[in-house]
Amino acid sequence: MLRKIEKGQRGRATLSSPSSCDSGNPVCGNYFEFRCCVSRYVCEHNLIVLIACIDMFSAIRKARNSRGSDDGCHHEAKRPLLDRCAAALASIHHNTIVTFDRINLHVTQALAQQEPPTPSFRPSLLPLASLSSSTSPSSDTASKQQSTSQQKSSSSSSAAPKNDQRTLISEIEIVGADGSLKDAAESVVTIRPNLVYSHQDIEDELHRIFNTGWFSTVKPVATDTRDGVKLTFHVTPNTELRGFAASGANVLPQSVIQDALSPLSGKTLNYNDLGNAIRKLNAWYEDRGVLGQIIDVEHSGSGVVEIKAAEAVVNRIDLKYIDKKTGEMRDEGRTQPQIITRYMNTRPGRVYSLKEAQSDISAVYATGLFDDVSIRPQPAEGSTVDAPRVNLVMEVKERKTGGLAAGGGISANGAAEGDLPGLIGTISYSQRNLFGLGQRLVASAELGQVDSTFRISHTDPWVKSDPYRTSRTISAENIKSSAVAIHGKAEDDLEGPANVFVSRMIGGVEYGRPLGTGWQGSLGLSWQRAKVVDEHNRKLEVDPLSGGRLTFSNKDVDIMSLGTIRLAYTAPSGDGELVTSMEQAVPLREDWLNFNRLSVRGEKTVPVGPLRMWLCGKGGAIFGDLPPYEAFPIGGTNSVRGYGEGGVGSGRRFLAGSAELHVPLVSPFEGTLFFDAGSDLDSGASVQGDPAGARNKPGKGYGYGAGVRIETPIGPLRLEYGMNDRWQRRFHLGIGSHG
Repeated sequence: MLRKIEKGQRGRATLSSPSSCDSGNPVCGNYFEFRCCVSRYVCEHNLIVLIACIDMFSAIRKARNSRGSDDGCHHEAKRPLLDRCAAALASIHHNTIVTFDRINLHVTQALAQQEPPTPSFRPSLLPLASLSSSTSPSSDTASKQQSTSQQKSSSSSSAAPKNDQRTLISEIEIVGADGSLKDAAESVVTIRPNLVYSHQDIEDELHRIFNTGWFSTVKPVATDTRDGVKLTFHVTPNTELRGFAASGANVLPQSVIQDALSPLSGKTLNYNDLGNAIRKLNAWYEDRGVLGQIIDVEHSGSGVVEIKAAEAVVNRIDLKYIDKKTGEMRDEGRTQPQIITRYMNTRPGRVYSLKEAQSDISAVYATGLFDDVSIRPQPAEGSTVDAPRVNLVMEVKERKTGGLAAGGGISANGAAEGDLPGLIGTISYSQRNLFGLGQRLVASAELGQVDSTFRISHTDPWVKSDPYRTSRTISAENIKSSAVAIHGKAEDDLEGPANVFVSRMIGGVEYGRPLGTGWQGSLGLSWQRAKVVDEHNRKLEVDPLSGGRLTFSNKDVDIMSLGTIRLAYTAPSGDGELVTSMEQAVPLREDWLNFNRLSVRGEKTVPVGPLRMWLCGKGGAIFGDLPPYEAFPIGGTNSVRGYGEGGVGSGRRFLAGSAELHVPLVSPFEGTLFFDAGSDLDSGASVQGDPAGARNKPGKGYGYGAGVRIETPIGPLRLEYGMNDRWQRRFHLGIGSHG
């Protein structure tokens, strides 16, 4: 953005002799002053705008030179032009491509509408002795010479340019500064006495002195002497910076402003240091993707620097639906608008942030309702340099969200010993955008060799759009799963048990919400009815090996009412996770179960050069009533590899850990080396009927081996070969990235 320059005290270099432009006007409108102010106060990281501004003022210079020249300083005459140019540049936002044609168009229109002002630019930088009135031998002669020179400056363009004139400089002096400031000015002076220099050389010298940043004005004065021309640079040092104030900075923290400007306080102000401080503030906006910048800096005579920031505010958000077939934009779609906008942190009245908009796009896309999501900012009506405003257009392309599906796969529960998973068939109906509210309805059935699941659930990912983003899931299930991990065999020389299954009917509701960055909490209530059956759904009451009862209530079925609290943390980097949960069975009736179950699981991925080390630990404990099928099984594909499912043991308590080293192979393959260990902490005998002891399970053990993992459309598949501490070997086929 460009703000018009109204006060020359912010740093001007007056290119005039004492006899001209001394009328007290705070700004002498010359090209160098414009270029200096623009380069110092326009956001320098936006090179397109900076170059466009320089081209713009070059156009002004050429236009004014073509209309004639005189000595007047008419700042008010050029203010409308600057106002129009500033308004043209005010519409530039972060992703708008600004072309020189657009800038030149605004400049051409502005020049065409403006009355020709009195140009104040002089091709002649120095009046030399002929224009000097300070120490000339005769004031009358000097006056005549000055008049003659001024007439020549307005002569036809065929005359030779005065920049070609060369002058003998006999002496150079810096006036108006002493001490270190004078030394700073003299250190950049390259003109040497008794040598001939052109007007361009002297102009360059003027620029070098001013660009030290220590002076508010630099005025060259030429005095005729018998040895040549004495060149005197009259400088005005900047005042001491006594304080600073900021306005318009709604999101820019005060601490950032203080950190940038505090080092300058109590010292003579240097424009270069001030420019660096302003760049730090603009860098804060840029690094955080906030559409804002410092647009004005005022340095008053009292030593106070006033900084003005402009931050683009969102005026409104328009939602457009893109037709997948025609590509046309529509105002209405299947998804209700409030369901989309509730995932956005960007709101009308907030300062627009590019990073926040990107986060909003990710959040809306993560709902799974859209194939494409984008946000397009546009200048808002009534936007100004001081108060910029933007309109946002969110464009979404909806995807098909419902339908019937059927397929097949493999079950990680396994068959018999659980070495290899069993085959399953699935059929399901799902609708992920029920009534356009983003709610999900799923009905599914899975039939396998050893297990079956029938499930229906309804999920509202954001109940009534409450401020805490609470989700709710209501579900009902009928599950038949193998109990081989508890009641299977562990030794090859033992007689195999009958096929034992646990049949459960479950109904419940669960509420969840984010608790902070990376944290998620949930609270659930459920009712469960469980019984133990064989493969023909006939009830089983006694373990065929231990003789213990398979249910705890001494009835055919166990009934429980469970309350569940779960807390999960996922590292923002995605390389770590922690999950803890507590389940409490509430005996609403005398024959209902009463127990408390605690569990915890944590994992972490650590880079080891080009390799990755994955570490995992888990444990749990159960207090109170414990049916055998609710005990913790240890061993198997997702526990201690080298053992069958539950081959290490089953108990009221357990502790297990795994370490995996992942070695990149040819994509999409990856090799792994693993080591697992687990123990029931001597709690196997406390389980009703001691099913682990009856099967001679060791209660603790470890395994190690190697494997390969491949990425597939259904997720990572693992084929691993493991050996346990009893020198037993087996293959494991699993689903998921880790064991």
